[in-house]
Amino acid sequence: MGIFSIKSKEENTNNEECNIILHLNMRLMPVDRGTFFEDPIDDILHKYDIGEVIGGGTSLSKERMPISCDIDFRIKRDKIDNFISFLKNAHTIARGSYIYVEYNGEKKEIGVLEGLSLQLDGTGLSEDVYKENDVNDVISEINALLKGKGQYYSYYIGEKETNLYFYGNSFEEMKQIIVNYTKTSPLCKNSIIEKI
Repeated sequence: MGIFSIKSKEENTNNEECNIILHLNMRLMPVDRGTFFEDPIDDILHKYDIGEVIGGGTSLSKERMPISCDIDFRIKRDKIDNFISFLKNAHTIARGSYIYVEYNGEKKEIGVLEGLSLQLDGTGLSEDVYKENDVNDVISEINALLKGKGQYYSYYIGEKETNLYFYGNSFEEMKQIIVNYTKTSPLCKNSIIEKI
């Protein structure tokens, strides 16, 4: 046979691809969407010859705060079930997320994590507090306190506030763990903890 050999019907079916959308009910800036989801998942898809990431986007509020995001995949038809099972078993996705399979219109709810937003006062504290303290230290210290109960995922910087987004197994548990820290950290004065 030449280079234009005809594939069997079975081979064609096995190699057909379809588009799948992963909707993440998570507040992620585009770079964090890539770091936590797109890049590592794309590596796995290529490693096991399942498919690839073909795009993504983040929904923003009018203030340009991240609300949710989508990741678009092209997946081999005969490996869709494996891919969906992989996402369902991923313990890094928040509740309210879902998978949408384009060719049959199926929508499957996934996700186990709950979200916590820590809103920091960006204008109401003294200049010395902003000069002498680093928000990255706040993130590191809270991550250490959570010790696997949750972790930092992303942020939003508004005109008057900075929001830090954490996801974990339980909002209430994360809140109880960090509430005392927020009472002693200079940058956390006037902070607000909310479930997202």
